[in-house]
This record gives sequence, structure tokens and C-alpha cells, in this order.
Amino acid sequence: MRIKKIKYEGKRALQIFLLCLFSFFLMPTANAQTNTTQLSPYSQSDIELMAEAARAEDLDKSEAFQQTLNSFKQELAGKYLFDEQSVARNADVAFNKMVATSGNKQLLIKQIFHALPQHVMNNELTKWQQRMDSISRAIASGADFEVLMNRYSETTTAVWMRRLDMTDEMEQVAFKLLKGQVSQPFLSPLGIHIIQVVDERQEDSETYTTTYVQRVKEDVYPNRHTNQLINKLKQNYSFTENQQAVNRLYRDGKVSGTLFTLGGKNYTGEQFSRFAQTYPLSVRLQYEAFVAKCVLDCETNHLDEHPDYKQSVQDLANKLLAQEAYNKHVRMPSQTDEAGLQAYFSTHQKDYRWSSPRFSGAVIHAVDKKTAKKVRKIVKKLRNVEWTEAERMLDDKTRGKVFVEQGVYAFGVNAFVDEIEFKSGRAVPMTGYPIALTVGKKINGPDDYREVRNQLLQDYERYLSAEWLSSLRKQK
Repeated sequence: MRIKKIKYEGKRALQIFLLCLFSFFLMPTANAQTNTTQLSPYSQSDIELMAEAARAEDLDKSEAFQQTLNSFKQELAGKYLFDEQSVARNADVAFNKMVATSGNKQLLIKQIFHALPQHVMNNELTKWQQRMDSISRAIASGADFEVLMNRYSETTTAVWMRRLDMTDEMEQVAFKLLKGQVSQPFLSPLGIHIIQVVDERQEDSETYTTTYVQRVKEDVYPNRHTNQLINKLKQNYSFTENQQAVNRLYRDGKVSGTLFTLGGKNYTGEQFSRFAQTYPLSVRLQYEAFVAKCVLDCETNHLDEHPDYKQSVQDLANKLLAQEAYNKHVRMPSQTDEAGLQAYFSTHQKDYRWSSPRFSGAVIHAVDKKTAKKVRKIVKKLRNVEWTEAERMLDDKTRGKVFVEQGVYAFGVNAFVDEIEFKSGRAVPMTGYPIALTVGKKINGPDDYREVRNQLLQDYERYLSAEWLSSLRKQK
């Protein structure tokens, strides 16, 4: 079988460049994400107060803060440069047109697929054409599609796909197949495919619109929305072209003087030449990309004129700075000030009392009573120590005859503690250790702050936060 090789023209290269350019504005930026969940209990006025304190300490001068804020501004700029309502309206038109011409089907597709580079060598392409032809003949002769897919394909998962998910080549093939049918091998910009339609279902307009808008944002394939935005911004900033200079540029490949005016600023042939050095394609395509970049830059530079954009940036800056100041004055001290934690626990020890007594100590399991009593005697002498410390005092013979559990036990946690200390139930002896004894005492609350460290850290952080905010309010 002969498969036509796809050609890629210069216009596609321009679209790829514009995709990269738009992705700078439109794609979410990881650096813009920040954890400000610790600030959630605080009011807007408290956050502003913390932010003021941070600025007074020059925390807004830090490189990390500047990078995070700039990343957020880039992400936010994309939302202003992307007219989502307009794209959604286009999605409705596209959905209705799709339903009228070909229905609103989604297809569950399996495929035998091998990725090929766009500039694949002829011998490599021929090799895979021949291999896919062989696979296609095997399927036609009754071979199991899934078995061959698992053996030869780079993707082995069945996926639901809509027209928006497909290249033009795949769409033209897939939507001509009936349920259960298998295609002949075909090429797309991604590689070489054989597909099988496993199932189909109807898609609603709301899901289609959501997907459509997201696809335009990520724009893997060319669409008209780029030009719509550029043309709209040209009008907003009074784009005026010097047609004679542009014609000379197309003719000679270079020109001096003004090419166009945008937002009251002249853009020259010299500026274009510097841009074109990093974009080696035809002059016409270089010029189109240069105009697009200048238009987007112009809009970005004027975003501060949008009150809601300016407020969004200010709100995030305050949250970032408040978080930095909070970490410095509250979060870090609460985690590292052991003396402060101990002092706070001593002052508030009654707050950590339990509703019912607990047993603090050890459960000794031994092979006989003599060994159990010997170990209990040693443990009694060593108060508030880990079992591993007491274990060192035993000889090897005794150590092999005993198993010890140590901790603080509420009723219902340990059957041996329940039986011996709380006088409830009956524990089944451990295999090989028929004797069980306890050593320790019942207590109404923890004796040491480390026993309730996790809760104490949270309480101490809240205490430090309240003290810090109180001092900030007094300074105001």
C-alpha cells in the first residue's frame, strides 16, 4: 500500500512560533502558585497589616518574591489577552455546525501507533509503512487487534476522543468507521496509525465548549483566534502600517525607518532585523511574527491601566508578603523554639488533659514469670526511658526470653493494658510469651510536652500569631 507523505509549509512554522509566543501569556505558570493556606483564617485587613510589616523589613526586595510575582503577572496577562467569552461563542457556533454536518459523536478509539518525526528519513518511513501493511493484513485475516496493539503500539489504552482531540487526518478516517471497524494505515503529523472504533456516544454542548476553550488556550493546532486577538489589539492601539516600507522589506529583505506605528510608538526596520536573526524563515513570515509580538507586548505594557488587573496583582503581592512575614515571625519559631514549646506546655498543661485516664508504661511479655519479674524490676528503676535503653542492661539469655511494648494507652487500645490496668476483658497471651505484666502508671494527662507535640505545635503557632498581630496593631 502506498501512503502519501505529509508536507509542512512555512505557514505552519509561523503558527508554531505564535503558539510559543501565546503560551508565554496563556499557559499556567508553576512559579505563580503559592501556598497561602496558613493565612486563610485571617481577615483582609490582617493580611494587609502583615504585608506592611514585610515591606518595612524589605522582604519585597527578595528575588524569590519578585520572580513569583512576575510569574503571576504573566499568567494573569494571559487571561486579559485571551477573550474567553468570544472563544466560547465561537465554540457554540462550531458545535451547532458540527451537529448539523456530522452529529455530536465521541468515539472510543484503540490504535496501533508509532511516532515519526516530521522530517522522517525515507528509509525509516518505508520500513514502518511495510510493517503497518503487514499488521493490517494480519487483522484482515482475523488476528486479534488488541494482541497486536499490545505488541507493536506505543499507546495501548482505549481513549474517548472528540473531533477537537484529533488531527485532521485522524478525524477524516475515524468518523468514517462504524463501531468495531478497523482503518487502513494512515499518516498524521504525529506518526503512523491503524485505529479501531470500539464504541461511540453523544457529547453535550457544555462539555464541548469547555474543551474547545481549553484547546484554544493550549492551541496544539492552528486556529483563527490568534488573528482575531491580534486584529482587535491593532485597532485598540491604532496600528498604522507604512505600506511602502513593508513592500521594500518584502522585496529587499531589509529596510530602514518606520515599518508601523503602534500605541503612538514607531517600530523600525532595525528592530525587525534584530528580531529576524532569531527567527530564520521567509521575510513575510518573519514580519507577521514581529507584528504579533509587538502587539502583545504593547497590550502587556498597558495592563496596569486595567483597575481589576492592578487590584489582582496587589492582592497577590500582599498575600505573598504576608506569608513571608508570617513564616519569619510565627511559623519558623513555632517549629524550632523547643524552650518556648516547653514553657507554653507548662503554662497550659491543663488544656491537654484527657477526658479519661490513660496508662503510661510498658507491657512485658515473657516466657516465664521469673523472667517477667526480672525485667519489670529493671524497667521500674529506669523511669521515663525508652525500652531500648533498659534492654541493654539484660544479658543475652534474658533478652531472648522477653518482648516489650511501650507507650501511652487509652482504654481499648491494648488488650493487656485493658485487662491488667483497667480491669476489663481478657487478653489472649502472645504465642511463645504466655506471661504478661505491666509497669507504669495511670495518668490524666501528658507529663512531657513531646507526648502531645503535634497538637502543641499548632497551639503554639496560634499563640505566637496572636501575639505578633497584637504587636503590629499597636504599632499602627
